[in-house]
Amino acid sequence: MDPARTDRETGSSGGPAPAVTLHRVPCRDALSKCGIPGLDLGLNPYVGCAHDCAYCYASFMKRFTGHEDSWGTFVDVKEGLLEALGRQVRRLRAGTVMMSSVTDAWQPVEATEGLSRACLRLLASSPLNLSILTKSDLVLRDLDLLSAFHDLFAQPRVTVGFSIPTMSDEMAAWLEPGAPPPSRRLAALQALSEAGIRTWVFVAPVLPGLADSSADLKALAVEARRRGAAEVKVDPMNFYPAARHRVESLIALHRPSALPAWREAASRAVAWRQDVSSFEP
Repeated sequence: MDPARTDRETGSSGGPAPAVTLHRVPCRDALSKCGIPGLDLGLNPYVGCAHDCAYCYASFMKRFTGHEDSWGTFVDVKEGLLEALGRQVRRLRAGTVMMSSVTDAWQPVEATEGLSRACLRLLASSPLNLSILTKSDLVLRDLDLLSAFHDLFAQPRVTVGFSIPTMSDEMAAWLEPGAPPPSRRLAALQALSEAGIRTWVFVAPVLPGLADSSADLKALAVEARRRGAAEVKVDPMNFYPAARHRVESLIALHRPSALPAWREAASRAVAWRQDVSSFEP
């Protein structure tokens, strides 16, 4: 691997986030089977993610990368991705591709590498549908290509979702320090919606003690729909040990008054998740 250092984009904190290490790794297959209902294939142009979200479930991927660095401090750029994607796309006649399932395809490195934009060019001329989920307003850069995703009957073949666990830019600054703040995500959602792209919001994860009351969720849903979101979905926090430890440490540091509610929800995780899942935004 050929490592290089790079600065992240301006994150939720408003200042420059710490640098990450970039590596270039060979890519054999661009598309992989996706186990998410309604989606057929996953496309992850990068391995790792500089958004450094404290609650990230994809951190388990580190064990397959050979990295000693902490998750969130390295990104692997897949070399040969476009050639592999071109070969695979030529064999497909239908299906829905998700960008991305274990990374953010529009994380900071995309601004210079442009892999995701190049993938859009290939997919736009294919028969495949596309489902995007991102935390970055960088996706707005590619509005021209997203607008080209239409079938023979002029029906759109693309949806763009924004993952937004809180509307608080201040809270996001310590929960997801390398990602653009929620205010920028909502502005990007509105711009895409006004341009005719179908958009939606994924409240993920819903965080107990921080943004899990009915009032919190309703306020976010109302704002998302005001900005043009066609749908709002919620995903309650999964208390995986590593993620729970990281988030709890940050709550203790930045919002200690929320610790009792956080710990109470964690102590009855299954029931709490069921309660939140029943909310209809």
